[in-house]
This record gives sequence, C-alpha cells and structure tokens, in this order.
Amino acid sequence: MVIKLKNLLFPYKRQVIVLPLNKTLSMIGSYAAAKIRPQFKAVLLVGVYLAAAQFFVLRSPLHNAVSIAAGVGAAILGLSLFLEGLFLGIMPLGEQCGMRLPAKIGVAGITVFAVIVGITATLAEPAIAILRQQGGVIPAWNAPLLYLLLNRGTSWLVAAIAAGVGLSVVLGMYRFMFGWAFKPPVFIIIPLLVAVSLVFDENAVLRPVVNLAWDTGGAATGAVTAPIILALGLGVSKASGKSSNTSGLGLVTLASALPVASVLCLAALIAPKVPGPSDPGAFFSPRPEQREKAVYVAGSPEGLLKMAEAARSRGELSQAAFETCFPGMPSGAVEDEGGELSVFSPRSLWSFCQAALLAVLPLALALIISITIIARVRILNLDVVILGIVFTALGMFALNLGMTGGVTAISAQAGVSLTHTYRETPRTEKALVLRGVDSSSVFTVPGKSGPEQYIWVPGEKGPDPQKFVSERLSEGGVYTHIPVESAVFSNFGRLGGYLAILVFVFFLGFLAIFAEPALAATASAVEEMTTGTFKRIRLVMIAAAGVGLGMAIGFARVLFSNMLPSGGIHLSWILAPSYALALFLTAFAPEDFSSIAWDVAGIATGPITVPIIITTGLGLGADSLRADGAFGIVATASVIPIIAVLVSGILEKRKSRRAIRQ
Repeated sequence: MVIKLKNLLFPYKRQVIVLPLNKTLSMIGSYAAAKIRPQFKAVLLVGVYLAAAQFFVLRSPLHNAVSIAAGVGAAILGLSLFLEGLFLGIMPLGEQCGMRLPAKIGVAGITVFAVIVGITATLAEPAIAILRQQGGVIPAWNAPLLYLLLNRGTSWLVAAIAAGVGLSVVLGMYRFMFGWAFKPPVFIIIPLLVAVSLVFDENAVLRPVVNLAWDTGGAATGAVTAPIILALGLGVSKASGKSSNTSGLGLVTLASALPVASVLCLAALIAPKVPGPSDPGAFFSPRPEQREKAVYVAGSPEGLLKMAEAARSRGELSQAAFETCFPGMPSGAVEDEGGELSVFSPRSLWSFCQAALLAVLPLALALIISITIIARVRILNLDVVILGIVFTALGMFALNLGMTGGVTAISAQAGVSLTHTYRETPRTEKALVLRGVDSSSVFTVPGKSGPEQYIWVPGEKGPDPQKFVSERLSEGGVYTHIPVESAVFSNFGRLGGYLAILVFVFFLGFLAIFAEPALAATASAVEEMTTGTFKRIRLVMIAAAGVGLGMAIGFARVLFSNMLPSGGIHLSWILAPSYALALFLTAFAPEDFSSIAWDVAGIATGPITVPIIITTGLGLGADSLRADGAFGIVATASVIPIIAVLVSGILEKRKSRRAIRQ
C-alpha cells in the first residue's frame, strides 16, 4: 500500500536545472512583484481612502498609525500569497477531484465527499472568523439570541453554516452530474428564505438573527469556498460532458443560500431557551424564569455574574440594580482579565498561525486523500500543488493578521469618526481648567428650550461664552471646560450628515471589492468559460458598483431606523423587493448570465469586504445602531450585484440580437 501510494505521489523524477544565484533571485523577484502589485494597489487604495477620509473630511486623527501601516502591509502580502496558493494548489486539487471522483465512487460517494469538502472549506473561510469576532461588542440584553450565537454558541453557528454549505455542494454536484437546470432551485429556495425572514422579523427574539443569517450567506462563500466549489463544478462539468461552458457556475449560489436556511433553523430551535430583548436590569433580574434563560445565554451562573460586573464597570448597570440582581455579592468579585492583547504580540501571532493551519490543512488533506486513495490517481504537478498549499497557509496567516491589525482597525476608527458628520464631538484632549468659579461667573441667556447658563472661557481672540455644565464644577471653584467641535456637516443638519455617510460607504464598498480574492479568481474563470465574451474587468466593475450601492442601502437602513418607531426598518423589508426584482430579471436573463449573477452575490462579500462592512458599521456607535444594526449590511451588499449583473446580461442579449438582425 505504501509503495503504491509513493508511486502515485512521485511517479517519476524530474531533471533539476541549476541557475546562477543572480538569475534565480531576479526571476523570483519579477514573479513576486507581478503577483503582489495588483493586491498592493487594491488594498493600499482602500487603506489610503479610509485614512484620508478620516483625517481630511471627518477631521479625526489616525491612532496607532505605525501599527496600522504594518497591518496593511501584512494584508497585502497575505492576500498575494493566499491568491497564488489557491491558484497553484487548492483549485487544481478541486478540479481534479471533480473530474475523477464521480466515475470512481458514484452518487453515494460523491455525497459524502461533497459534505466533507463543504464543511472543511467553510472552516477555512476568513470572513466567518470575522463574523465570530464581533460577538464581544453585542450587548447581551439588547439581542440575547444574537449574543449567544456569536459568543458561547459560535461552534453551533459555524456547524450550521458548514452544514448548509455542505448540503449546497451536494446539490450542486448533483446538478452538474445529472444536467439539472440552474434557475428552478433559485426560484424555490430564495422565496422560501425571504418568507421565513418576514415571519422571523415579527418576533423580537428572532429578528436580530435574520440579519446575521443573511450575512453568513455572503461570508460563507468567500476566498476559499467559492474557488474550490467553482473548481469542483468545473471538473464535474468537464467529466460529464453534459454542460455548457458556464455550467461550472451556479454552485456558489446554493452555497450562499442554504447556510441562511440552516442558521435560521438553528435560531428557531434555540429561541425558546433565550430571554427577550430588555434593559440590563431586566436581563439580570433574579426572577427564576428570567435567571434560567439569562444563565443559558451566559453559559453558567459565574459567566452571568462576570457579564453583570462588566456592565456595571461600563456604567450600563447601576450599582443599585446590580445589588438587587445579585444580593450579597461584593464589588469586584469577578477579577479583571486584563487589557486586550496586541495583534502583534507572540500570543496573538501564535493564535493566527494555529487558525491558518487548522483552516487550510483539513481541506487540503481531504482533497489529496480523495485523489490518491479513493480515485487512485496521481496528483498532477505535485510539487507545485504542495507549494500552493504552503502559500495558502502562509497567506491566510498574514491576511488574518493584517486585516485584524490594519484594515479593520482603521475602518473601525473611520466608523467612530462617521458620527462627526452629524454630531458634536467633545475634545477632552483640549480641556481647560478654570479656578475661582462661583455663581457670579455664570450668566443666563434665553434659549430655544428655555433659559440656558453660560460661562466665559478664555479663547484665542479673548473671552468666549460657552455653555455651563454644572457637573463639571468641583469643590473649591474648579471648573473643567471641555471644548465641543461642531458636526462636520452641521450646516446641512442630521440628514446632511447621513447623506455624507452614505456617499462615503458607497465608495468604500466600490474600492474594497477590487481586493476580494474570490471575485478575482471567479472573474478570471468566467472570462475563460465565456471564451472572453464577458471580460474580467467588466464583471469586477459591475460587482463593485453593486456592492457600493448595497452598502449604502444597508447603512441607510441602520441610520434611518433611529428616526422611526421601535423596531425600525427590518432587513426583510429590503430583501423581499430586491430579491423579487432579481427573480423577475432572472426569468428573462440568459442561463449563463443568471448563474454568473447569482454566484457574484456570495463571492463579492469576502474576507476584505465583510470585516470592513461590520467594523465600520459597529464603529458608528450606540447612537447610530441597534444591537444588530451592523449585521444585515453584508446581505444588502450581496443582493444588489445580482440585479446589476442580470441587467447587464439582458442588455447584452438585446445588443446581440440587434446585431444579428442588422
């Protein structure tokens, strides 16, 4: 058995060509420069855009600039290695599996193989890890079920997503093997998901999870999953001979839709055990039924106490309420675990390394075992494939490190700075201390809502009247004045600030999509499948415009929800008409453009776009977002590109018909 396996892996020895060191270094340098240059332009463009907008438009300083610059550099290197590794190692393995396995193991074997590949590919997705990292910023009492799935229940969430992707890969492989049409599954699955979402949105417990579920659909089909299942589909299509050039497409659509269904099912199963949204005092209430459900969310009574201590330290739970909920518990009973570690600390670097190895190696081993042991054929260009796997692991390590320490760090700062467009900003670093202040130092003037108190404060051009805040006057007549900076777009009101945010996020989404590795890989495959009729850059440009517009719509939902009654604008209210339009266009679009358009929905939101969307959204702050507000923007950024590509396909079809008639 060992000898057979050796012969399969190493069937012959190649002649080694020795080159001078200077020529070797020159060739390696040219090769690396050609691969890094596109990612350098794409990622750096996003970083420069965020930094410039924050500093020059939002008038906010950039913190930790050196660390962020190092993170952006790591992201560029990681993205370059990751993409090259996919092309050299993972995608060739997937295509070879698709070509060899169906004839060897039959339908039952393909089912098991597809499930394994779907699960391992999902575990390797960087965007899924980003979604999980946002759990710590969700207040447990505002969205208990969402908090549970993103904290203690992350393993359940990932399992549900992986199950959905695995099932979608199975259905996709069946489609290619048996020549099933692309459109019928879309017309069945999508309306069902939208209908379930509309029902869930009427339930206060389930409503926040609707946003998360649709976001997982976009995040699950990113840099790893989309290329590997695209390669599988292409391989099966070539082997079966039943399909057109574009029949390798369409599988990504199922891989982005079925995880939504699996997460919604998981939420429905857990919801009865979780309390409803409330204020902190009600969430930590000692009532037996409420306490039981709250402990389920926290995982243990100790975990609930720790959560309450943290809420008290942040001022979200008063001391009196804490003593009522936890009588006899002294202050500081739960020890502080210390500050957050730097992403460049040895402990963080080791965790990134472990995550990269655990993400890439299971998928690579599953593909290698399938080819060598099950299909019993040798791996083509094994040395190149191994190099590709190494590149993929190194790239994922550097990409996760760079995104966490660079791109997402600056996008989070930009998100916080976005509040400056419509809200006054206290400048604590410019605080002034006035001494000898008493009642005679304060004077009253008429205001819009009644008399207002002012105090004279020294300024650059002499004394300047400023609003008096009595809480800042301490004993001994010491008063601390904190200057307040007007909103950047104060002349245009709050709506003007909101409009500026929407313009900002549109261009952010437009630029971010150029750095998406899965879209780059898929666009190249689409150009090859369509024999050059659908150019790579055209697909990328259409997807970029769609993602930018989708991000603007998602942020508009978040921002304008605060101006409406409780509950605001539900995500399903946007998804229902959007997907209805997409399905209507699908009915008239050519089959190839339909599969391309729906695949772009999942591909366009990957490890670059998803973290930027979520961290920027969360950075807006509690005054601009509900607990689930940052979730759901990925979903809107996914659906609009479908419509854009479908419209392009229909116009292209009409143009071709007109040319034939002439």
